[in-house]
Amino acid sequence: MSIDELNKIIAVKKMDLEECELELNSRYYPSIVRIAMMNYIVNLQEQLEEYDNDLINL
Repeated sequence: MSIDELNKIIAVKKMDLEECELELNSRYYPSIVRIAMMNYIVNLQEQLEEYDNDLINL
């Protein structure tokens, strides 16, 4: 995977993360939906950390 591809993936994931966090904090959702959204946010954060480590190792 090239650096450009990694940068594009990181940019999309960061936008998705920001959107999810804003959505979670700005609306009321049932608890099961909130849990699922928080889980997705944590997964995105972990993926971004992995991608950042990949960029460092390239």
